[in-house]
Amino acid sequence: MIQTLIEEIDSGKLWSFPGGIHPPENKEQSNQTPIDLLPLPELFHIPVSQHIGQPGNLLVKEGDAVKRGQPLTQAEGPMSLPVHAPTSGIIEAIGEWDAAHPSGLKELTVTLRADGQDEWFERHPIKSLDELSQEAILEKIRQAGIAGLGGATFPSHIKLAPRNPIEVLLINAAECEPYITADDTLMREFAAEIVQGLRILDKVLSPKRILFGIEDNKPQAIAAIEQAIKNSQFDPERLLVRVIPTKYPSGSEKQLIQVLTGREVPSGTIPAEMGMVMQNVGSVFAIKRAIFNGEPLIERVVTVTGERSKQPGNYWVRLGTPIDWLLEQTRFKPQLFGQKAIMGGPMMGFTLPSLKAPVIKSTNCILVPSRKELPGNARELACIRCGECAKACPAQLLPQQLYWHARANELDKAQALNLRDCIECGACAYVCPSDIPLVQYYRVAKAAIRHEEQKQQKAEAAKIRFEARQARLEAEKQERENRHKAASARRRGSAPAPESDAVQAALARIKKAKPDAIEEQEKGDQDMAALRAQRKAQARAAKAQKAETGETAASPDSRQDAVAAAVARAKAKRDAQAPQAEDPKKAAVAAAVARAKAKQAAAQTAEPSSAPAEDKRQAAVAAAIAKAKAKQAAAQGEQAEPAPAEDKRQAAVAAAIAKAKAKQAAAQEEQAEPAPAEDKRKAAVAAAIAKAKAKQAAAQREQAEPAPAEDKRKAAVAAAIAKAKAKQAAEQSEHSEPASAEGKRKAAVAAAIAKAKAKQAAEQSEHSEPASAEDKRKAAVAAAITKAKAKKAAEQQAQDEQAEPQPQGSGANTDDARKAAVARAIAKAKAKQAAAKEHAQQDAAPRTDEQ
Repeated sequence: MIQTLIEEIDSGKLWSFPGGIHPPENKEQSNQTPIDLLPLPELFHIPVSQHIGQPGNLLVKEGDAVKRGQPLTQAEGPMSLPVHAPTSGIIEAIGEWDAAHPSGLKELTVTLRADGQDEWFERHPIKSLDELSQEAILEKIRQAGIAGLGGATFPSHIKLAPRNPIEVLLINAAECEPYITADDTLMREFAAEIVQGLRILDKVLSPKRILFGIEDNKPQAIAAIEQAIKNSQFDPERLLVRVIPTKYPSGSEKQLIQVLTGREVPSGTIPAEMGMVMQNVGSVFAIKRAIFNGEPLIERVVTVTGERSKQPGNYWVRLGTPIDWLLEQTRFKPQLFGQKAIMGGPMMGFTLPSLKAPVIKSTNCILVPSRKELPGNARELACIRCGECAKACPAQLLPQQLYWHARANELDKAQALNLRDCIECGACAYVCPSDIPLVQYYRVAKAAIRHEEQKQQKAEAAKIRFEARQARLEAEKQERENRHKAASARRRGSAPAPESDAVQAALARIKKAKPDAIEEQEKGDQDMAALRAQRKAQARAAKAQKAETGETAASPDSRQDAVAAAVARAKAKRDAQAPQAEDPKKAAVAAAVARAKAKQAAAQTAEPSSAPAEDKRQAAVAAAIAKAKAKQAAAQGEQAEPAPAEDKRQAAVAAAIAKAKAKQAAAQEEQAEPAPAEDKRKAAVAAAIAKAKAKQAAAQREQAEPAPAEDKRKAAVAAAIAKAKAKQAAEQSEHSEPASAEGKRKAAVAAAIAKAKAKQAAEQSEHSEPASAEDKRKAAVAAAITKAKAKKAAEQQAQDEQAEPQPQGSGANTDDARKAAVARAIAKAKAKQAAAKEHAQQDAAPRTDEQ
């Protein structure tokens, strides 16, 4: 049959907890005398924060006069508690002072100089609990600044206001720590007042059972409490005294609950969630004084013990009393070198860094042991993994692993091993054979974890504030936009109607005018299309008319036009092909231009003699000037740097064209009407000079760099084309009917051009790079055929000239014609001889114009 918690408690059964130790108690040093009163010190140092939670806000300033029990701070927040003046006097200072903490840091402290009057501040005592409600009782407890006096200093008003109903109220009177007897003597002397305090807690919590747990090493206290209960109005079935075996740390909250109820508090939970609340016996006494007497927590019982103390015992000590002054009252000499004082017991206490630190709410003992009684800190040795610490741990943790992680600052791993459940009882360090201060490592790790959590909380709070601010700004922005929209709507609604009508009328006029504009634009496009068609028809008619009249015989003017067109085409081709990067190229272009001008001048001199003699002389002079310019340009081109192969080929072509044009000019001059003898001689001389220049240009081209194979092929193709044209011209001259003098002249000019091109092709094939045997034979045969055909065309031309009837007055011109022919033959022979000589010399320098 499963029993309820109350049934198990009523059965009187006691349980135990795992682990635990039995250190020497040493309580007889201080519990043999009653609690003593001490005189007031001159100075009190009251820390603003003496509890777990936020400190209160200061209500006083330096120089203020205060009375005993007057609040010095005001509680802010649920976990905040005020502090009070321990006596009447003057606030001398507010600043940093040594804290009663193992860190030795300073904290905000109010320094009070006592005036010796010890005058109380206003108090509000009561005679019956019926005068106060539960909420009023909790508020008076809070304003009295009462916290857990067992050492945890948790605010009592928070602990007495649980969310869940409470079944069991437990009073912790075990006082398991060695040397400490403050609660023992308090229960001996003030048992009735403690039971009165239980009445207050009973009204606030309304528990089903109240368990008063006391260790069996306090017989006098047990008897006093039992007698006080009998004298009270409590139901003896509801208020039970439970005497438990002496075992350290049975006074810890979770362990005492397990001993009295058999319930184990899970990790991460508090007893209130299980329907249980625990209060220390000293806290119960302070609650009674706060409610019934109206006195705040300004003093407590402190045990001063140890072999170094000449007068050990328990004393009523005001909060804020300097510890060094307290020890002096017990005839302790703190000036001794190396002497240490411990706040608390030997198991859970800590050495005070400074004896100037004051007594605070959690100070239950000041221990001044001798070196024999409590040896100094032994040298820490390495862990031998004996496992004794795990056996002694009452919380069933793994102290060895926690030590490793705490020492390595691996806080997350330490938390995973439930470091928070460590009650810092010191049992593990007590049994450690290596003298490792395990509890100190755990405290440092816990402090670091709390620091990180505070940082995270601050970050979360900052994030919440930021998000709230962003939401507020967004709301303000939306509100502004709504106001703007509303204002705009009001303006549109209040605008005058005529103005909007005018706008609508203007829009209607624009829409009406738009189709008319489109119609006009389309009409204009149609007119333009008709005009273009009319122009095209006129152009086609003009072209047809020109085609009908284009077959008429060419006049001297049309011949001039043809020559001009040929010159223009040559110039265009030369300009398109000639590079413009270097000065030799520019020189070659200039030479070609000069040659073209010379040809044009020769063509003008070869016109019929119908023009006046003066014009012919002017044309001869212009031709001589053009020749001189051509000679100068050629000289500049020869002195320049060697041009690329492409420029050389263009120069050769230009030279060949010039040579052919010169021959054509000579032929036209021979066939022209009789002109003055002087002019004919000048024309013959000009033709000979032009022919010599053309051969000279060909010789220079032969000395140029060998053309690539592609250029050789092009030259061969050009030679073949020239041969074909020469052959065609010869056949036409042989088989055609007797033509007019003009037709014969054209045939002679064509034959001369073909002969020049054939000779040019032959010379290119002779002076090019060594080719294959087959290519050389082909080039030689082609050159021979071309030369023979050219010679045949020349003989045919001569026969035609002899057979042609001479016009009247031509006897005078026959001698000049023969002289011109002789001059051309001489020039031709010289040019061929010079070309052969240059071909024989591989590295000969270029010839000059004089040579």
